[in-house]
Amino acid sequence: MLFFPLALAAQTTSGVMSPVLTRAYDNSRTGANTHETVLTQATVSQKGLRKYFSLFMEGDARGAEAQPLILPKVKTVDGNVRDVVILCSMNNTVHAYDANSSDELWMVKLGIPVNGSAAIDMHTINDHWGILSTGVIDPDTQILYVVAWISPDGTQQKAAHSLFSLHVGDGTFANPPVPLADATYTTPSGSVQRYSSTMRKQRSSLALATVNGRKTVFFASGTVLETTNGAAGWIFAYDVATNKIGASMAMSAGYGAGVWMGGSGLCVDADGYLYGATGNGSFDAKNDWGETIFKAKYDYGAKSLAVVDWWTPYSDSGRVGKDPTKSFSEQPQATPKIAGISAPSEEAKQGDTAETEVARPVNSMAERDLTQARVVGKLTYLKPRNINAGAYSDEDLGSAGISLISEYGIVLAAGKDGIAYFVNQHNMGKTVPTDFANAAANYAKLVQPPYWYTYYPGPVDAAPQDSSTLDFLFQGKTRHMHSTSVQYMSPMHGKMVFCWGENSNLRAWAMASNGKLTYMAQSAEIASANSTNSPGGMPGGFMSLSSNNNQAGTSILWALIPYGDANSQVTQGRLIAYDPDNFVTYNDGTKGMRILWDSQKWNIQFVYNKFNVPVVSGGKIFVPTYDGKVDVYGPS
Repeated sequence: MLFFPLALAAQTTSGVMSPVLTRAYDNSRTGANTHETVLTQATVSQKGLRKYFSLFMEGDARGAEAQPLILPKVKTVDGNVRDVVILCSMNNTVHAYDANSSDELWMVKLGIPVNGSAAIDMHTINDHWGILSTGVIDPDTQILYVVAWISPDGTQQKAAHSLFSLHVGDGTFANPPVPLADATYTTPSGSVQRYSSTMRKQRSSLALATVNGRKTVFFASGTVLETTNGAAGWIFAYDVATNKIGASMAMSAGYGAGVWMGGSGLCVDADGYLYGATGNGSFDAKNDWGETIFKAKYDYGAKSLAVVDWWTPYSDSGRVGKDPTKSFSEQPQATPKIAGISAPSEEAKQGDTAETEVARPVNSMAERDLTQARVVGKLTYLKPRNINAGAYSDEDLGSAGISLISEYGIVLAAGKDGIAYFVNQHNMGKTVPTDFANAAANYAKLVQPPYWYTYYPGPVDAAPQDSSTLDFLFQGKTRHMHSTSVQYMSPMHGKMVFCWGENSNLRAWAMASNGKLTYMAQSAEIASANSTNSPGGMPGGFMSLSSNNNQAGTSILWALIPYGDANSQVTQGRLIAYDPDNFVTYNDGTKGMRILWDSQKWNIQFVYNKFNVPVVSGGKIFVPTYDGKVDVYGPS
């Protein structure tokens, strides 16, 4: 363990810091901090923002993939009581800073990270692979829980994941590390899955909840190669009292179903049920849960995790034009794909596998009502010449984090298609493969029909019988969603949700109690605006919201977007503060998002951090960057 001398205090505007203990602020993943008293619409628009200081991480050029976490009023190693911000680096270092002064309080190295390579990420953006997911803090015990990927020699062949628990005050270990390598799971069909059988990407964030009186940390994992045998996603339940894994579960018999969710975490409801979404993989509603929105139950006494309810929109077999009722594992396997890479997008970049078509009818669908949408030019979309080539099975329903809208009993999910699905939290529908023969009946199990969400209104039916008709790129660009929808109870518009897809605009929606969405407004700003060639850039916009208990004039929607393609290159980023209540009117009469502050206007430079979010607390905005640091802003 290493300790550092204190830095000189910075001149900042400070309010009462509110805790930020988990990704997206809470276990419903609302993305909203409703206890912010300093930053208001008037403050930001009139006074502006300036950068107070940066919090640095050593040993990795990119720094942190994990979201910053904040625990106020901690007695730290120097004897003072401080508001502590925790940063976890891909170099497997955990840093503790004073959130107000930028003093570095302590730093702990958990182990040697895995060296970055094309075997893990074909674009080699990261120097290392260590702490990838966002940890979670228990405010009662002031203990941080985090998962690290450690290798004794830096090679992927010897790498293994372990869960660590650290005291926030001084960085000392609260318990010995708990390895995950020994985890096994026997599927209902009798196949035995082993967590250590292949490389895993543990990107999905951690959640802490008390279930049947026991504090439990829940988290999930995917793999590096998504479609090879053994590439099952996993869910874990760690029992805090015993410092042991209480239960673990493989999400397939070895053919995908990874849990990624753009770095977001599992949702946990008041009764302790878990909610998540899986990506590519087999689906049979018994052993395999690929492309599924699921509800799981943890039973500590039985040492078990089990999927108890679920809904699935399509099979990967159907997405490549084959029998939709067949499991992916029954079909010829596609070329193994590295997780985090969009196969259709990479294919489109080659320029020889797709054809451009202009707004032709598909599925004999009636023309969509465009009166509420801002549409420029003719709608075009890019269709693959050969969907049977395999790449178009890369649909990743679980590419984005889900939102639990518990007051309406809805689980909101959207993935690479950019379609929003409204699943009944209490009766999901239990899709089985034969349901895909009658897609309309399967879609009828939803609370509302699917909506084109990231690129409204969409030129084709969002709920088709033949799911391969969804295999296209809008106007030659991907509109994938990787971020989690932000929830907001507006004093002007009622319940709202916000999304931001790739190569697209921020979109604001009003949600009725029955889940029905009404399109409200969109931003003029576009994610990856400099990626002008097809298929554009990743990953869209990542957002959070701050307010003082949703009072009028206090709510601000914070967004981070890239200028270029943040998937294949290191690119500059942009921080924008929007007014979520009061819209502007465009020349065509449609509504737009009003900007309160924009880093572009002030020529502020930083490198965009893929899959990370702005964090707001106590009048400060913590912006993770790929410069190996977190920049901290506040009122000028």
